[in-house]
Amino acid sequence: MGRLSRTVITGIVLGLSAACGGLPAETTARESPSREPETLTLAAAEAAFADLGELETAWHDSDCDEVARLLAAPIAELAGSACTATALGHESARFDYSEPEFYLPSRSVKGKPWFAALAKEPDPAYFVFTQGKGGWRLALGPVPVPEGAPEVPVTDAVVPAGDVNPQVTASLVSQRCLTYLTDPTGVNGIRVSSGDAMRDLRDSITRAPARHRPDRISVDVRLVRGAPAHALALPGGAFLVFHTLRLVTTQSPGPGRDELAKSYFAEQDVRAFAGHGRLGEVTAEELLFLATKVDADGRMTTVGMGRRLASVTKA
Repeated sequence: MGRLSRTVITGIVLGLSAACGGLPAETTARESPSREPETLTLAAAEAAFADLGELETAWHDSDCDEVARLLAAPIAELAGSACTATALGHESARFDYSEPEFYLPSRSVKGKPWFAALAKEPDPAYFVFTQGKGGWRLALGPVPVPEGAPEVPVTDAVVPAGDVNPQVTASLVSQRCLTYLTDPTGVNGIRVSSGDAMRDLRDSITRAPARHRPDRISVDVRLVRGAPAHALALPGGAFLVFHTLRLVTTQSPGPGRDELAKSYFAEQDVRAFAGHGRLGEVTAEELLFLATKVDADGRMTTVGMGRRLASVTKA
């Protein structure tokens, strides 16, 4: 089962600013400075993760104001139509996770303070939290670990040698994944490990038009504007990057038809978002949450992937 190996302490240091400045990054979560109110500590991370229980209840009750209060971008988008649709039959998001391991920055970095967690129950999944004016909020997750995903060994939060900037690396990963997903012939040379969940997703996108005839269908992969990526420095010059893409699926009736033969998405979900009536052209947007390991040689491995419907509209 793929997961970050817990070999030293529960709170592993990320040390992103150290990676930029070449300073030592090794410390423990309990040793993180706590003099300033905004400083991240292991206790603060544990409290923020515990708030997932409130989020689970709010989502189940379709209390969208409370859901919005507990979320940060990019997942905050789901507090709109997706939350409202749960009262009308859309499957509620699940946040009842437990047994987390925490990965905490050792010192402040540019942008909002953040931390990551890997919850082990009911199944391994990653979460990313960021800090805003109202406190710590969930920004990404759950990001389930795909079956068969490889181990990501972390024995120390080792900062790679040289001038490698993890924030720059993080900013490039979403674009590389987008390029890979929209390049079925592989002419761009982006390498993804054999058996990777990203390969399965690309195959699914490529084959969608043939599988859903006579309906016409297209899947567009887009960057999520303003969505930050977060990078954890791994030994050997590798990184683990948490980031988000958007999948936009448009389905329309085939020639001579005015209604879909069969909806690409569950009809219950389509009705919950877009209401009842004739299913003509339907456009659905999903958020694709990813945890991507990037080796020093550039090879990418997907160690976490989750999809959530954000909106569905129909013509």
